[in-house]
Amino acid sequence: ALSSFLVLSLIGPNSLLLAQEPTLLRVYSSNGVKAVLEDLHLDIERTIEATLSFEFSTSRTLADKVLSGESFDVVILTPALIDELIASKKVDSNSRSKFSQVGVGVGSRQGELVKSVSTLDDLREVLLGAESIAYGENGQSRRATEASFATLGITEEVHKKRRLTGPGKGPQLVAEGEVELVLTLVSELIREPGVQFLGALPPEVQRYIQFEAAMGIAVKDSVNGREFIRFLSSPEFSSAWNKHGLEFISQ
Repeated sequence: ALSSFLVLSLIGPNSLLLAQEPTLLRVYSSNGVKAVLEDLHLDIERTIEATLSFEFSTSRTLADKVLSGESFDVVILTPALIDELIASKKVDSNSRSKFSQVGVGVGSRQGELVKSVSTLDDLREVLLGAESIAYGENGQSRRATEASFATLGITEEVHKKRRLTGPGKGPQLVAEGEVELVLTLVSELIREPGVQFLGALPPEVQRYIQFEAAMGIAVKDSVNGREFIRFLSSPEFSSAWNKHGLEFISQ
């Protein structure tokens, strides 16, 4: 008994507390799934028995952080950027899992007249009638957004009044009344305070952005990393994705 007491005394109470602390899992995630991950944050932590630390931004911005050597455990990005990180030996190709996709939508300030964007003619009229239009400068939705302008034949007109924004800033500018319309991922619009969702782009110009999760080559806790990715890919939580405007992709 005395020897046990001496051992505990040498170890100290702080060491025992440290041993009981849950694993920290560092996740770099696209803004496209930010809202749903924030909603599920505590559920995921309870399920995988680890503490999650999220950093949200555009997929391109996060991929550049990884390529520059920043530390992370799991990334949630678009498939093309996952491919890029695999080629650069930054993520484990065997861990990648595709779990959701989302389209681009249009939003205006809460309380303004709600206008339809459900057809090409509706969308053209709304875009031409707006005094200002915001969309992300380097987000994955920019390509789809500008392709829709080209299809509608209004690229030049829109470029005269566009405002390219930083990661996740477009909806905020609309909510504050600085910009009239914002085009971004539906999941970034559907529950944004001060912004009303006018609708997704019509099928003829819609392009879906898919999301995959993958673990870093240097992940410290591969067990929890795999459990986190398995959670995202579980059909049990597909309704959570739908609630935020995302579509669940079954494996």
